[in-house]
Amino acid sequence: MTDKQVVLGAAAPAGRTDFAVLADAARTAERGRFDFFLIDGVTAANALAGYTDAVGLAATLDTTSAEPFDVARRFASLDHLSGGRAAWNTAAPADGRAAEFVDTARTLWDSWAEGVVTVDRGAGRFVSDPTAGAFYHRGRHFDIGGRFTVPRSPQAQPVVIVSGDGPEARDLAARHGDAIIAPLGTLGTLETARALHADLARRTVDAGRPAGAVKVLFTATFAGTAASVADRIVRWVREDAADGFVLPSLLTPDGLDPFVDTVVPLLQDRGVLRTDYTTATLRQHLGLGAPRSHRAVNPRSPQKVPS
Repeated sequence: MTDKQVVLGAAAPAGRTDFAVLADAARTAERGRFDFFLIDGVTAANALAGYTDAVGLAATLDTTSAEPFDVARRFASLDHLSGGRAAWNTAAPADGRAAEFVDTARTLWDSWAEGVVTVDRGAGRFVSDPTAGAFYHRGRHFDIGGRFTVPRSPQAQPVVIVSGDGPEARDLAARHGDAIIAPLGTLGTLETARALHADLARRTVDAGRPAGAVKVLFTATFAGTAASVADRIVRWVREDAADGFVLPSLLTPDGLDPFVDTVVPLLQDRGVLRTDYTTATLRQHLGLGAPRSHRAVNPRSPQKVPS
């Protein structure tokens, strides 16, 4: 078996609001041992947490009309509700606000150290550290402080996915993301995809992170036989052109079952896709480590993002 595993995601059916259809597509992705199911909005992801057991739940929520505290709270809550399977998918506007937004959300998630929730009903104590959740941030776009009300979630922080392939998206992913989803149609070839993969690795290192810290995923429609599709996926993953692929919404739900029934077994036979889930959280599915809490080192220090 090759060491490098393919990451697979599936987008929710476009324009379908019938929850039964969404739940069926999510369960099909789980049957195919996909890493995550991508859906528009946190509310639907919360509902799907009760209909799935292992597949990650990635909800799209942009930063243009929201505030960091609310977004951080909603995704931390989803992470608790799903047992550590939450991901936030966001775009990268060219105004710099998105980077500070994600940075601030990560600060809020990090405001609780590990192991401070110690419920002692007799003593009336909920936490061992009275400063748990304290934070402040002062930057160009946000100036907030107070106490974050959601304890540290099962995977420490929800996975952050950045959608787009422009320089702003690449920089945001390199600095603050765990994965990037780029449209394959703007790239097309193995060589151009490999160039993007290498460029993102360079940007990630420049941001002070390991080269492989961000998974590079492409949205793709596949033509050909199941064997030719599996061959292409394996080649791109093994030749560092991609870490994985996301089946776009136009392929779900009708195209998802055939992919799971015909392509997935070939990927499993070739050793690039799990035959069963052996990990509990989305971070673990993706091979990402849990971020270490700054408060574990400085437990009484409020979290601050450098402006």
